[in-house]
Amino acid sequence: MRGSVFKRCQCRDANGKRVKSCRKPHGSWAFTVDAGRDPSTGKRKQITRSGYRTRDLADAALTKELAALDAGTWLDDRGVTVGAWLDQWLDELTAAGRAVKTVANYRSHVRDAWKPQLGGVLLRDLRRRHVERVLASLAAPLDGERPAGNIGRRIAQRSPSTIEGYRRTIRAALSAAQRRELIAMNPAMGRMDSIPTLTTDDEETVWQPEETARFLEHVFEDRLSALYELAAYAGLRRAELCGLRWADLDEDSAGLTVRQTIVSVTRNQVTPRQAACPVCGSEHVGRLFKAPKSRKGRRWVPLAPAAQRALARHREAQRVEREFFGIDYDDHDLVFCRPDGLPLRPDGVTVAFEAHVAACGLPVVRLHDTRHGACSLLLAGGVPIEIVQMILGHSSPEITRRIYAHLMRKTAAEQVETASKLLTQHRPKRAAL
Repeated sequence: MRGSVFKRCQCRDANGKRVKSCRKPHGSWAFTVDAGRDPSTGKRKQITRSGYRTRDLADAALTKELAALDAGTWLDDRGVTVGAWLDQWLDELTAAGRAVKTVANYRSHVRDAWKPQLGGVLLRDLRRRHVERVLASLAAPLDGERPAGNIGRRIAQRSPSTIEGYRRTIRAALSAAQRRELIAMNPAMGRMDSIPTLTTDDEETVWQPEETARFLEHVFEDRLSALYELAAYAGLRRAELCGLRWADLDEDSAGLTVRQTIVSVTRNQVTPRQAACPVCGSEHVGRLFKAPKSRKGRRWVPLAPAAQRALARHREAQRVEREFFGIDYDDHDLVFCRPDGLPLRPDGVTVAFEAHVAACGLPVVRLHDTRHGACSLLLAGGVPIEIVQMILGHSSPEITRRIYAHLMRKTAAEQVETASKLLTQHRPKRAAL
């Protein structure tokens, strides 16, 4: 027999044995199914499910289980809950040495949304509607105490891209569960109707070239002016700017190779071994040295003449600082560092950038948005999109195209006007209507 239904109750007969066919309206119904033999032990694997109110419900569940066995889609999830699996998955990522910031982001999403709302659901019972419900709650306007966003501002409502980040977290966790045959399908795959569609009003603000030039002139005398020049001309990420070493520059300063980054972390996100500086062995609180996150991130980047001149000025200024500190200078070969040679805190770079933006009265943008501006400048200058993708370290040209879609409207309009003249110059002139 491949399966059987039985009733669970505490009734006993005169001899003290459990009554097999109790007719009293109490207890619950269950079934046992023979799932074959365990390949590792050779023993029969019997699965029991219980908690059904009536025999008919237990019969229906047994039929469904047997159908899955016959179709080859039956999986033994061992009664794991979503919360238990998420904890296990995060521990596995940490043990496998996944990027510290990636695991930290996953952990915050699990802590803030997925475990509180779905932690008690059995993994096998998780459905798409459960995931949609959580995402819908994240998309709702925030009442009461509003959380701070990544840059410290109190937000009234999460953006579609933020909610998509939560979706990517649960999708990654469930994909891992699917690979371990704990679930047959991933209910977080594909487009989620509960994630709002990005509208025109949600598009990022990016400076036009004349605004970027105004900012660079404003910070020209700043100690880190060369950092802002590289962000504007080369499109380097904040972590890449903080981790850049003089050894990473070409001998002729025509370009640089991204080999190291410095990211912001808290002490509870890293182990003592991870926190140790690869140069001096000390722990620089809030800063973590690491390699680029992906193979695409390790790349050669050409430097515009203006960026080369800025680096030359910066090198001379740093030489003066070295002489001032003498033997107390803590050399890490960093291009951008504190006056005493120690690494910068990436968060501090962002704070300084925002203060400069406010002081020169420009539209508020993030430091990362200067990277988008560099992308649009390269494209407007006629650099092929595949080359732009490699310079910026995007994973594919499609990402570069998506970023460029809402940038540089003024330049695009000028290019269309120039192209249209090729046709209109051959048409007769007519009086304006």
